[in-house]
Amino acid sequence: MADPELRLLRYFVTVAEERHFGRAAERLHIAQPPLSQQIQKLERQLGAELIDRSRRPIELTDAGTALFEEARLALTHAERAFAAARRAAAGHLGHLRIGALQAAVDGVLSYVMRAHRRQYPDVKLELAELDTAEQVAQLLEHRLDVGFLRGPVDEPSLTIEMLLDDPLAAVVCEEDALATRERIAPALLADQPIILWTRAAAATTYADVVELFRLHNIEPPVVDEVSRIQTILALVASGAGIALLPTSFINLSRKGVRFIPLHGPLPHRPLALVWRTANQSPSVRCFLDVATQVSPQYLRDLSEHYPQLASPSHGT
Repeated sequence: MADPELRLLRYFVTVAEERHFGRAAERLHIAQPPLSQQIQKLERQLGAELIDRSRRPIELTDAGTALFEEARLALTHAERAFAAARRAAAGHLGHLRIGALQAAVDGVLSYVMRAHRRQYPDVKLELAELDTAEQVAQLLEHRLDVGFLRGPVDEPSLTIEMLLDDPLAAVVCEEDALATRERIAPALLADQPIILWTRAAAATTYADVVELFRLHNIEPPVVDEVSRIQTILALVASGAGIALLPTSFINLSRKGVRFIPLHGPLPHRPLALVWRTANQSPSVRCFLDVATQVSPQYLRDLSEHYPQLASPSHGT
């Protein structure tokens, strides 16, 4: 105990428990005369005699008895406080506010949070589903600690680090002729009815779909633009059209549709981690480490569970 007052309380409690200065000194690993001097110092500070030294074994005075129970509680609380501080410094205690795109929520994030809870069960994780712009704003306002988003992010106070690739996949009705293919060349979409995820709901995905069309010089007919993923999947299952969505949404396991990887070249679609560069919180660093360690296993499990994704077009 570095605090001198706590040290004096500890000395007093040990003497009170042993009722003997010699045995107390042995427990404390100090000589008996300095121990006696420290108890006298405490008595002077309190202005009261704590120990009746005229008796053998020594006895506590009324003031000493009153101090004894409270001192033990104070030492217990102090030890808890010191232990909590040490655990927080090691990333084992705290509160993390996490922002994530829907693709991360439906994909890798469950792996990351589950692994983190196994290693750091006393760190509270608070999750909010937010788009990239919202995450950046809340990170800058210190309302988030970590984000899962898509770049680029042009903000010097933030660090962005690629976590995994989450490429676009063609989502087709399982009764469509294209559903039997292992991969689809984007050129085959030129005459297919397309259902878009709206720009307002998913600006980066919308931009990447447009970029995909540009890369392959196609202008397929857009039959609908929809803001909700489940509605898009329902429309695809009904045969209304084909959607281009992040591969992570395959985890929604919607019946009647099939996710099929696309041939390249494809827009680069990394899902990235982002945090404030100045944030040196141990709990943030531990969370980032877990996310980096777990992501490859997520990709392996995804390809194992959905064999059609085990192709060069998915992930690295």
